[in-house]
Amino acid sequence: MKKPLLAALVLTATALSVPALAAWTPVRADHIRDMIQSLDADIDRADNNDTISEREARDLRSRLNGLRGQFQNFNSNGLTRKETSTLQNRANYIRNRLKLERWDWDRHVH
Repeated sequence: MKKPLLAALVLTATALSVPALAAWTPVRADHIRDMIQSLDADIDRADNNDTISEREARDLRSRLNGLRGQFQNFNSNGLTRKETSTLQNRANYIRNRLKLERWDWDRHVH
C-alpha cells in the first residue's frame, strides 16, 4: 500500500471515529446563550428594582459569570448533550436562587 493512500485511510478513520455529538451545535449553543442573557437581564432588573440586595445580586452575577466561563469552555468544541444538560442545570439553579432571593424579604441588606 502506498503511503498517501494509507494516510488518507487513517485520516478518514480518524474523522469517522469522532462522535457526531461533539460537532458544532449552533441550536444548543444559541439556546444556552439566550438563557444566560435572559438571566443576566433578570438579575439586573431585580437589582435595579431593589427586589434583591446588592450582596445577593453580586453573588448571582458571580455564579452567572462562572456559567459563562463554563459555556465558553464547553462551546469551543461544540456542545454535547451532557454538556448542554450541565449548563441548563446550572442556569436553572441560578434562576431558582434569583426567585428565592426575591421572596426572602431582606431587600436592602448590604
